[in-house]
Amino acid sequence: MTDTFRALCARMADELDRYRQLLMDDRRETHALAAEARAALAEPEPQGPSDEELLGLDDLRDAWNAQADAVNSWDELGIDEIIWFAQRQALARWGRPLPTDTTP
Repeated sequence: MTDTFRALCARMADELDRYRQLLMDDRRETHALAAEARAALAEPEPQGPSDEELLGLDDLRDAWNAQADAVNSWDELGIDEIIWFAQRQALARWGRPLPTDTTP
């Protein structure tokens, strides 16, 4: 979540509380949605993999050979194919699913 988006969510939560307080004339209560937004903002950002968690060339070779046929072994791959496979492995392990469109 970007800092701009986080700040916008915090401002919106403050405004929800302000409107609730104006309507209810109660300075103690917060809006339930504002409390939920603040709880989400308080959660730590997910961290990516460390260098140690990334697959090395030997790991990539073993993963490729485990799923490849004899004609299509690691030694037959070009650099473009190796990069493609490494990217696919990283996305499979640490990628986040894209948000789904919730437009009615």
